Amino acid sequence: MTKTSNLIVEQARTWLGTAFHHQGRIKGIGCDCLGLIVGVADELNLKDKDGIRLSSYDEINYSKEPDSNHLTAKLMSILIEVPTSEIEPGDIGLFLINNNPQHLAIISNYGGKRGIIHSEARARKVVEHYFDEEWNERLTKVFRWQV
Repeated sequence: MTKTSNLIVEQARTWLGTAFHHQGRIKGIGCDCLGLIVGVADELNLKDKDGIRLSSYDEINYSKEPDSNHLTAKLMSILIEVPTSEIEPGDIGLFLINNNPQHLAIISNYGGKRGIIHSEARARKVVEHYFDEEWNERLTKVFRWQV
């Protein structure tokens, strides 16, 4: 792992236990899967190739089942898409929920294996667990921060 990917995973772990809250963006209070990504980017002051803070691209005008085409296009315009076979800790995974690519997670190293950190509605909080076969089958795209 690179120094930056280590920092991303470590920072994401500081959000563990934060309650799930649709469109939330506050560590320890509430966030959704996008809020976790935005929060980590903001806390680490991550920027795009033009020096613009990644958190400035945030949008909160989405439904509980967001427009997957808009989400995917936005991610592709800001981040670097990498083949799913090249996934690494610190990357962002885009996952299918109800057959639509609409869920985001930060890839981690968990217990010596691949894991994911995400705000999960079923768990009602930010969790980290193994990147098991169920999640692997849902993975549609992988993005890397432009740092």
